[in-house]
Amino acid sequence: MNPFFRSLEFGAVTLRVRDLPRVQRFYQDVLGFEVRSSLDRSVTLGTAGSTTTLVELVSAADAPLRPRATAGLFHVAFLYPDRPSLASALERVTDRRVPVGSADHGVSEAIYLADPEGNGIELYADRPRDQWPPLLPDGQVAMFTEPLDVEALLSVASTMPVTSPRIGHVHLSVADLGHAERFYGDWLGLSVTQRSYPGALFLARDGYHHHIGSNVWQTSRPAMPGALGLDRLTLRLSDAGDVEAIAARLAAAGHPFLEIPDGLATADLDGIEVLVRTGGRD
Repeated sequence: MNPFFRSLEFGAVTLRVRDLPRVQRFYQDVLGFEVRSSLDRSVTLGTAGSTTTLVELVSAADAPLRPRATAGLFHVAFLYPDRPSLASALERVTDRRVPVGSADHGVSEAIYLADPEGNGIELYADRPRDQWPPLLPDGQVAMFTEPLDVEALLSVASTMPVTSPRIGHVHLSVADLGHAERFYGDWLGLSVTQRSYPGALFLARDGYHHHIGSNVWQTSRPAMPGALGLDRLTLRLSDAGDVEAIAARLAAAGHPFLEIPDGLATADLDGIEVLVRTGGRD
């Protein structure tokens, strides 16, 4: 079991898209995902060797574009279990001539790209915990952004089938970091792991560097309901008691939520829909 996902995992990230066939082809051809289910107006995708759904695409041909400076998805991050798998995934992307960026964050090595409608994507692999930079004096995780040695990464690409990724974290553009800390920290129960990176806040469970990232780098307004882009994200908690505790904290704060089968549905303080369900698994 991956120790960083003992109590929290992600369900599918759901995206509203204007051109469903085109975006679906991207996730299949560029990232190597496979169709899990397909309906007239939606498709779910995962990877070979795993039953987990990673992305749900919902057709919204008439939806408005997400306005500039509004809250929403910064990127969804797919975590590969080792460097060779990440390197092989990078080879696949570059073979298809998709533009990418890259960064070394100390705790991880990351590749950045976007799907055809501009939804941000990170492909990354964590360094072993004992190779992370030393904690900052105040106990925060020391994450940074430096150039990635792409050639060194590609040199370890595996000829074996790429091991299936999972969603390692979701990074959100938010209008207010204080609101992000209140919702994901105080109410959902994640701990702040890094607050000294300018304009950003990172939160996690299980000693991870971050399960939720948030930033105000380009955002000053709440999400626009029904716009293209992020529809909702799903967190899965292994302990039903944790979901009950979250419901109690939301109720005490007067924050609206709905009970749904095996969990609850709510929205964060920037209007981003969040489902919290039981049934996390490695």
